Amino acid sequence: MNSYDQRGLEQGKKLAGAILPELRVPGDVSSHDSSTDGPRGGRRRPVRCQARREARRVKRSSRARNFGCGRPIRQAMPSSRICSLLLLACAACSPNTDLAAEQHAPSTSTSGATTTSDAGAVFGLPELVDPPAGSAQVPTNLARVILAFFGPLQVPDSAAPINLRAGDGTEVALALGDTVSCSGTCYAAIPASTLAATTSYAVEVVAGALHLEGGKLVPSGQVGSFTTADAPDEYAPLISGFALTIAEGCLHAQFVTDEAAWPEIIITAGDQAASLDAGGIGTTFDLLTHLPDLPVDVDAQAIARAVDRAGNSADSSVLALHLPPKIPRLVITEVLANPAGSEYTQEFVELENLEADPVSLAGMLIEDKTGSDVLPDLTVPAGGFALVVAANFVMDDGKDPVPRDGTVIVPVSGRIGADGLSNDGEPVRLVSSDGAVVSEYGGWVNVSATAWNGMSVHRVSVDACDQPSAWTNAPELPTPGW
Repeated sequence: MNSYDQRGLEQGKKLAGAILPELRVPGDVSSHDSSTDGPRGGRRRPVRCQARREARRVKRSSRARNFGCGRPIRQAMPSSRICSLLLLACAACSPNTDLAAEQHAPSTSTSGATTTSDAGAVFGLPELVDPPAGSAQVPTNLARVILAFFGPLQVPDSAAPINLRAGDGTEVALALGDTVSCSGTCYAAIPASTLAATTSYAVEVVAGALHLEGGKLVPSGQVGSFTTADAPDEYAPLISGFALTIAEGCLHAQFVTDEAAWPEIIITAGDQAASLDAGGIGTTFDLLTHLPDLPVDVDAQAIARAVDRAGNSADSSVLALHLPPKIPRLVITEVLANPAGSEYTQEFVELENLEADPVSLAGMLIEDKTGSDVLPDLTVPAGGFALVVAANFVMDDGKDPVPRDGTVIVPVSGRIGADGLSNDGEPVRLVSSDGAVVSEYGGWVNVSATAWNGMSVHRVSVDACDQPSAWTNAPELPTPGW
């Protein structure tokens, strides 16, 4: 009875025990409502006994033979009461288990792998990343299959832990290759031979062939299928529109290809080079990332590289660039342009020092759209916060949150920027003494609505480059110095 509510069953028994004695006694029933008594005020009427007729009706049952001819027989329990009692008992004894959900709930196999019903996918199987499940026109000279697993894998015992199975039963073995960049833990699986043309292939994990690092078995089964083209792909992708800019310690690169390809940006400075992953397979690429660890304040070169599904590779034309001097990782993390208190005194711009060493603000500027202020010679400790505020800032005005203890208060002359921060969304920049933008909030959120009074805009990722997605899309409560 593990799928039934035992407590409900016992309550149903008690309820039936309380009702049945009353139903056996002639007369009115007044202690229950219509759910257990039928129509209110109903009375049980005795009927005359006709033993032979009654015995025939009940087919000579032992109960009928016990009836006496001179003894009144009470009328059977009204059907409405029987139905009510049965419904109560059924409700009390109904199972807790949601049978519809149970039909689709996971079950555990003897191997320890958790699976769903036959109608669903097997939990623990990898995801087919590329070629995507259901895709067509996959080149017959496919260079690799990309699979995303639940975590890192042990070195497989089998040389071919994954297969490509055609409809006629023929197989092409896939050897597990290196990890590749993706949103999870992805591995390349390398086909042992060329695939047949215009053929549907199912990607299958071989039973017992793969284990996660912790030892858990990766379940066997099909993870998806794709259909090949009628010929191999013998041509490399064409790259166009390659452009690259550098600002605020970040690199922004864009380019397109004429076919689906895996992208890469390669930057060379002197005898050093760095490779940047530009995203997953596609045809349009837009990369925004921090500059790699290369020499600073030197000339460099950059190329875009694209590799298609057949392994054909192409490089763009070379772009010349200059890697800027190192700038401190001092980041604008919060902007309060519409304080609950006075806008003349309580606006602030919060800075966070991401460096392992203290950073001096001497010579730096804080800028808005039309004006700027030179920051005083104060130092922000490693991992610490600073609050750029107006000259007459009040630490505790009773309306806005008090800055956290230890926060460096950085007053400017008069109000911040030209004449304070605009509520309708205004860019704010921190600029180094040599004119390089250190960090920027692009004014992406309008805080002029009355509902946003006393609310600030927050950076949600201090490690992200300056872009709208790095900030909240609506104001929140201020947290100065936190």
